[in-house]
Amino acid sequence: MLGAHQETPPPPSSPIPRKEHLLSTAMKRTSEWIYSQEVPSDIDVKVGGSSFPLHKYPLVSKCGYIRKMVSEVNHPNTSAIEIPDVPGGAEAFELVMKYCYGINFEITAENIAMLRCVAEYLEMTEDYTVGNLVSRAEAYLEEVALQSLSAAVTVLHKSEELLPVSEKVKLVSRCIDAVAYMACNDSQLRSSSRTDNYQEGFSSSSQPNAIVDWWAEELTVLRIDTFQRVLMAMKARGFKQYDLGPVIMLYAQKSLRGHLRQRKEEHGTKGRA
Repeated sequence: MLGAHQETPPPPSSPIPRKEHLLSTAMKRTSEWIYSQEVPSDIDVKVGGSSFPLHKYPLVSKCGYIRKMVSEVNHPNTSAIEIPDVPGGAEAFELVMKYCYGINFEITAENIAMLRCVAEYLEMTEDYTVGNLVSRAEAYLEEVALQSLSAAVTVLHKSEELLPVSEKVKLVSRCIDAVAYMACNDSQLRSSSRTDNYQEGFSSSSQPNAIVDWWAEELTVLRIDTFQRVLMAMKARGFKQYDLGPVIMLYAQKSLRGHLRQRKEEHGTKGRA
């Protein structure tokens, strides 16, 4: 029996998901940097359930969308605005915030789709400052991300979560075209190499009947509709339809495994409820 002065301990708090924890930690560090400046924040921007205490000038000097919002409100001295439906949510807006304040961060294949889409949404174009985020994101796409099949697939996969903005900026179509081009070129080189090896004396039995190129594994992360568009682009570039068989089989196997795993997880969750 509990004594009169004993209290029931509070239930343990549920752990914060790792991604949300990392995001909140990064946002805290950025906010601390902003608070450390001599000029106090004069605007509170709400994005995706998160609040960012900021300064108007760095934002309106680079973001056409925010400039319009600030100028069009009934009270120009307003200290709070809410931006709905930001592509990438609070995570994307934090990168925009860092860019506006000149805080360094790394552009990667993992975040470039989000950067390109949020820059488009917030109208971060050359109309507001030279070398704005739209042009910088485009430079990275053209010079880095779309030069590698693996990176192009990563950007395409991330773009699936950013529709319809990613379609508006033609990010999806450009990635599909780049993937199809590099996959077809790689397959042609490998086919030529296999033919040369055979002519040099290798027997046909030394080669597997169905060869799945390395890039086929990369495509298994894509949604079925995106995967179909990649295949159509490859066929348009001359990829033989019978050579797509092993690629489709690999995709189907991976998708089926993922579907079965999800069903098991859902079943296990229901069983524990």
